[in-house]
Amino acid sequence: MISVVKASSHLPSGTVVSTSDLVLDRVAASDVPEGVLTNPDSLVGRTLAAPVAENQMMTPLAATDARTSVPPGHVIAPLRLADTTLAALLRPGDLVDVLAADAQAGQATVVAAGARVVTIPQAPEERAGSGPEGALVLIDVDAHTASVLAHAAASATLSIIWR
Repeated sequence: MISVVKASSHLPSGTVVSTSDLVLDRVAASDVPEGVLTNPDSLVGRTLAAPVAENQMMTPLAATDARTSVPPGHVIAPLRLADTTLAALLRPGDLVDVLAADAQAGQATVVAAGARVVTIPQAPEERAGSGPEGALVLIDVDAHTASVLAHAAASATLSIIWR
């Protein structure tokens, strides 16, 4: 038997992990996949990169240091996608091009090429409906591209394609 770190309940993507989100549970060593954590402190304070199911064994891949994981000259920029189903297909680490579609001009333009998805945060249920429509995605881009994205978001519908 070995003690492993598990999620104490369902945790949405973007959750900053606290000690109350984790439990230690004893399981048969033969049931433990490679890389499972045995010390909850290694996850506390980190941000979940994807949703985690209740009782899921935790590995270092479950979390990201999203706020500190961008290269020099880059920022984490918000991207609001109108198509929530499309956003649900994204995973942290995906490389995407962001398109700005202008319905009046009848064209779409790439406004961010090769952006890396950092995380897809989920708003707590009690806050649902209080913000803009669509799904929020956090992406890693250079500072100039973040400015171009912000301008495009004010006048166009944003979408993505995978690289």
